[in-house]
Amino acid sequence: MNSRTGIALGVVLYRNPLEELRRLLASLELCRSTPGTPPFQVSWWDNSPEDSLREPLARLAPAPDYHFAGANLGFGAAHNRMMARVFASPDVSHYVCVNPDGVLHPDCLAQLVAEAGRRPRTGLVEARLFPDEHPKRYHPVTHETPWCSGCVLLVTRELWRTVGGFDERFFMYCEDVDLSWRARAAGFSVRLAPQALVHHYTVTRETSRTRELSVRRSAALLGAKYGDAGFMRARLQEYQALGGEPFTLPPVARVPRHLARVVDFAHLFDFAEARW
Repeated sequence: MNSRTGIALGVVLYRNPLEELRRLLASLELCRSTPGTPPFQVSWWDNSPEDSLREPLARLAPAPDYHFAGANLGFGAAHNRMMARVFASPDVSHYVCVNPDGVLHPDCLAQLVAEAGRRPRTGLVEARLFPDEHPKRYHPVTHETPWCSGCVLLVTRELWRTVGGFDERFFMYCEDVDLSWRARAAGFSVRLAPQALVHHYTVTRETSRTRELSVRRSAALLGAKYGDAGFMRARLQEYQALGGEPFTLPPVARVPRHLARVVDFAHLFDFAEARW
């Protein structure tokens, strides 16, 4: 790679079906062959309880950069470890979190990188979900958005060095909201790339009690971290009503002004004003 022009992709795995990985890999190969896409490498971090994906993945992607954790570290912690590795290289300018159940448009990565270069001090750029787009607002000209989804999310080297990665107390869910708020509070631009499309393949996903518990536990932590005791208590009550196991939250923080100005608990789990 040329200095600071390459990008690194990181995929966190957990007992994923092979058809899901085939879809993702096929879409990445189309990205690779699309003009304007910088050279990229892919790392795979497996949080599964057993090392059962190593050989099937090697058949789909020869000699993959694969790491078996031996335990489920969570979404943010796994990506942090991959970001620490890839940003140690001077050749990598951007890291892209990629959900394993995503299918990227051939122009997706090229458009993410182009958007990241539109303005100085870019921190995060998210791909645009299709056909079911997230309703949170983004500016039609600047593409600024209150927070970026971690589904397909570009993280710049400058943000990593200045703000750091995900808060690992969030096992899953809300870690992307938290990182976005910290990025904005530090003066970084947080944007959506309208032409960087990704289909997040969730049509067969059933409502899961485990997911609902995880969402509410993380949301309660977000409320405590950013000083909203009412939001924290409401999410904790929902968690308990679902039968969640007791856990310890940190004390409700007193939030500095530069952080308080970016926080939005008024729109529940959207964490932002909706466009419709």
